[in-house]
Amino acid sequence: MSYTIAGMKVLNEHLVLGVFGTIGLAAYAATRGGSKQSAPKAATEVPLNASSPDEEAFIKQFLAEVQQESKE
Repeated sequence: MSYTIAGMKVLNEHLVLGVFGTIGLAAYAATRGGSKQSAPKAATEVPLNASSPDEEAFIKQFLAEVQQESKE
Protein backbone atom coordinates (compact mmCIF):
# COMPACT_ATOMS: atom_id res chain seq x y z
CA MET A 1 0.00 0.00 0.00
CA SER A 2 1.19 3.52 -0.66
CA TYR A 3 0.08 7.10 -0.20
CA THR A 4 0.25 10.07 -2.51
CA ILE A 5 1.96 12.96 -0.75
CA ALA A 6 2.72 16.18 -2.64
CA GLY A 7 2.01 14.39 -5.91
CA MET A 8 4.51 11.61 -5.23
CA LYS A 9 3.88 7.98 -4.41
CA VAL A 10 5.26 7.16 -0.92
CA LEU A 11 5.40 3.59 0.36
CA ASN A 12 4.34 2.61 3.88
CA GLU A 13 7.85 1.36 4.59
CA HIS A 14 9.32 4.77 3.87
CA LEU A 15 6.77 6.48 6.12
CA VAL A 16 7.59 4.09 8.97
CA LEU A 17 11.33 4.61 8.54
CA GLY A 18 10.79 8.37 8.59
CA VAL A 19 8.74 8.18 11.79
CA PHE A 20 11.28 5.91 13.50
CA GLY A 21 14.12 8.17 12.43
CA THR A 22 12.33 11.24 13.77
CA ILE A 23 11.61 9.55 17.11
CA GLY A 24 15.22 8.37 17.37
CA LEU A 25 16.55 11.83 16.60
CA ALA A 26 14.22 13.40 19.18
CA ALA A 27 15.29 10.86 21.83
CA TYR A 28 18.97 11.51 21.08
CA ALA A 29 18.51 15.27 21.27
CA ALA A 30 16.59 15.00 24.55
CA THR A 31 19.16 12.80 26.29
CA ARG A 32 22.47 14.21 25.10
CA GLY A 33 22.82 16.47 28.14
CA GLY A 34 22.89 20.14 28.86
CA SER A 35 25.60 22.66 29.51
CA LYS A 36 28.36 21.80 31.98
CA GLN A 37 28.05 25.04 33.94
CA SER A 38 27.27 24.60 37.60
CA ALA A 39 24.67 26.68 39.38
CA PRO A 40 26.05 29.74 41.17
CA LYS A 41 26.29 29.33 44.92
CA ALA A 42 24.68 31.72 47.38
CA ALA A 43 26.96 34.56 48.39
CA THR A 44 25.69 34.96 51.94
CA GLU A 45 24.05 32.79 54.56
CA VAL A 46 20.57 33.38 55.87
CA PRO A 47 20.53 34.77 59.44
CA LEU A 48 19.27 32.27 62.00
CA ASN A 49 17.22 34.71 64.14
CA ALA A 50 17.50 32.48 67.21
CA SER A 51 16.09 33.73 70.50
CA SER A 52 19.04 32.44 72.55
CA PRO A 53 22.64 31.35 71.99
CA ASP A 54 21.70 27.77 72.93
CA GLU A 55 19.04 27.67 70.23
CA GLU A 56 21.48 29.08 67.68
CA ALA A 57 24.06 26.42 68.59
CA PHE A 58 21.41 23.69 68.28
CA ILE A 59 20.36 24.93 64.83
CA LYS A 60 23.97 25.10 63.62
CA GLN A 61 24.66 21.58 64.93
CA PHE A 62 21.51 20.23 63.28
CA LEU A 63 22.40 21.82 59.93
CA ALA A 64 25.93 20.42 60.13
CA GLU A 65 24.56 16.91 60.79
CA VAL A 66 22.13 17.16 57.86
CA GLN A 67 24.88 18.32 55.52
CA GLN A 68 27.11 15.49 56.70
CA GLU A 69 24.36 12.94 56.01
CA SER A 70 23.68 14.37 52.56
CA LYS A 71 27.36 14.00 51.59
CA GLU A 72 27.33 10.28 52.37
